[in-house]
Amino acid sequence: MKKLLSLLLVFLFLLPAGGAALAESAETPAKDFVEISDLDGLLAIADDPDGNYLLTADIDMASVIWQPIPFRGTLDGAGHTLYNLKIESVGAETRVTRDGNLIPYDTVFAGLFSVMEEATVIDLKLVGAELSVESEEHCFVGLLAGYMYRCSIQGCSVQGRARLINHAVQSGIGGIVGYGAGDFGYCRADVELIFEDRNLESRCEQFMGGILACGLVNIEDCIVHIQGYDSCHGYVHNGGLVGMYYYCGMDVHSQSVRRNEIYGQISFFEDNPNRRAYCEPTLGEEMSVPGNYYSNESEFERNEVFTYDKVLLPEQCEEPEYRITLVSPTCEEWGYAVHECKTCGYSWADSYFPPQHTPGEWEIVTPADETHEGVREKHCTLCGELLTRENYAYEPPEPQATEIPVTVRGADTTETLGVVFRGSAQAMHAQDATGPLTWTSDDPAIASVDPDGTIHGLRHGETTVRYESEDGLFHGVCRVSVYYSFWQWFLIVFCFGWLWYV
Repeated sequence: MKKLLSLLLVFLFLLPAGGAALAESAETPAKDFVEISDLDGLLAIADDPDGNYLLTADIDMASVIWQPIPFRGTLDGAGHTLYNLKIESVGAETRVTRDGNLIPYDTVFAGLFSVMEEATVIDLKLVGAELSVESEEHCFVGLLAGYMYRCSIQGCSVQGRARLINHAVQSGIGGIVGYGAGDFGYCRADVELIFEDRNLESRCEQFMGGILACGLVNIEDCIVHIQGYDSCHGYVHNGGLVGMYYYCGMDVHSQSVRRNEIYGQISFFEDNPNRRAYCEPTLGEEMSVPGNYYSNESEFERNEVFTYDKVLLPEQCEEPEYRITLVSPTCEEWGYAVHECKTCGYSWADSYFPPQHTPGEWEIVTPADETHEGVREKHCTLCGELLTRENYAYEPPEPQATEIPVTVRGADTTETLGVVFRGSAQAMHAQDATGPLTWTSDDPAIASVDPDGTIHGLRHGETTVRYESEDGLFHGVCRVSVYYSFWQWFLIVFCFGWLWYV
C-alpha cells in the first residue's frame, strides 16, 4: 500500500511538468503573412479582410480616392508608411452605436478601414492623410478606422486632417478611430479635426477626440497634438484623448488611461440652451471611470466660442488665397507642399514624399583584379550613411584611341605640305596605323582627299586633313597648305601683265 501511495505521489508530482510539455508542443503555429509592397497589394486586402498582412515598403496612395474597407485580421506595418491617403466617402458597413443614454443608432463609418473587429494593427504610419466626408446618416470617422471592437492598435502614428459634415444626430470624429473599444499603446496622433453640424432640427450628439471620439479603451504611452474645430447645435463631447469615455452598451470593462501627453486646443461652440459643453485635456466626459488613470500630462487649451452663426474653421479668411511652397525632403524628414494663406497666414501641407538620401559616387573598398571580385560602397553625400555595399567583377580597361603622326614624303605633321595647283597629288600615310582608315578634308575646295589618303591640291589656301581608323583606336590630323608652283606664278604674272598692257 505504501509503495502504491508513493507511486501515486510521484505521478502527481510529475503531472504538471508533463502537462506543461504537452502545452508547449501544442503551441499555435505562427501566422502566415501576405507581404504588401504596393498599392495593388493594399487594395487586395478587401478580398480577404480576415488575412494577415506585412508591409514591406512605403506606399504612395495619391493615385486613388480610397474606399474604406472592413478589416478583421492583422496588419504589421513594420515601420512603413502609407502616405497621401485620401478618403471622401463612408464604407458600406453599418454598426449600431449608442450615446450616453444608450440610445441606439444605425451608423456608417469612414477611415482607412471602415470597421475593425478583433483586429490588430502594429507599427503602421499614416502621413499626409486627408479625410473629408459629408453624411446624411449617423456617422463616425477616424483616419485609421471609423469603428473598432476589441482591437489592438500598437506603435502606430497618424498625421493628417479630417473633416466631417453631418446632417444626422449621432456623429463623431477621432484622430485615429471614431468609435469603439480596444487598446492603444505607444501611438502618436498629429491631427487637425473639423466637425460641422448641419442638423438644425434636432440636437445632435457630437464627439471629438485626438485618439478616439467615443468609447471605452486602454490608452497608454501615447502622444497627441490636436487642433480641433467643432461647430455644434447639439451636445458637445470633446477631449484631447477621448471625447466621451463610456462603454456605450458594449461588452467591455473599465480600462486604463495613463502616461499620455496631450498638446493643442479645441475651439468649439455648443448652440444649445440645455448646455453640457464637455471639453477637457484628456477625457471630455467620463461616464465610465478608468481603472488606472494617472501620469497624463497636457498643454491643452479649451477655447469655447459663444457666437453661433459662423462655422469654426482653421482658415481665418472667408476666401483664402494660398501661395504654394515646396519643401524638399532630407535624409530624415519628409518633403511636402505647403499651402499658406497670403492674408491670415494659415497653412496646411499635402503632396508628401518620403525622406531620401543623396547618393555619392562609388568608393572602392577592395579593388577587383583578374582573379578576385572587388568591394565598393556608396554613401549619402549629406549625412554619410552607407547606402549600398556590393561586390563587383573585374572589368578590363577600355582601349584608348592613340594619335599617331601623319607623314608625307617622309615628313611629319609639323611641316606643311606644298602641293602644286590644279591636279597635283601626294600620298599621305599614318604611321603604325592598322586596318582601314577614313580620310576627310575640312575644306574640299582647297584640297580633297581620296579614300587611300591621296591628297589633291585644288586652289591656293590652307585646310586640315583628318583620319580615323574604323576601330577608333587611331586618329590624327595634318595641316595642308596649297601653293602655286614657280611656273604657275610666272604664267599668272605674265598673263595679268599682258592683259593690263593690252
